[in-house]
Amino acid sequence: MPIILRQNENLVKVVRKHVMFLLPVFFTWPLIIIALVLVRYLAHFDFFGYWPLVLAFAVLLVLLIVLYRFFIWRMDALIITDQRVVENEQRGFFSKTVTELLYRDILEISYTKEGMVASLYNYGDIKIRTASENELVFEKIPGPAEVVEVINRIRQTGNVSL
Repeated sequence: MPIILRQNENLVKVVRKHVMFLLPVFFTWPLIIIALVLVRYLAHFDFFGYWPLVLAFAVLLVLLIVLYRFFIWRMDALIITDQRVVENEQRGFFSKTVTELLYRDILEISYTKEGMVASLYNYGDIKIRTASENELVFEKIPGPAEVVEVINRIRQTGNVSL
């Protein structure tokens, strides 16, 4: 994920959505291939003689979908530097939104963990309220308390030591 740092700017932390939200992609889409194999061998259905072609197409399709979802997860990130907070929201191959917040524009920052699963896997939403009364929400961030602590430490002291 390319981020262009300003002069004298240091990268402090890159945070992505919790990996737990990527895992269903790796487990559900391959079920299509398993279902096709089960139909082929348990029902003795060879897809009208096109079984190798059907299997190859299914494997290729599942591989493309999994790689696409991994790309979106990888590029969708919250980037914390010593001068600003940048949200890179990747929605598709050619669609993204970049939101940049300077520390001087941040009025309030908080996080929420809702539910037993969020507490168990330590993820939550970070909310940042800006001077222009906008509220930005970064969803499903792992370790939200630590991320908020890093941002607050930089806001208050300018010290980026973790």
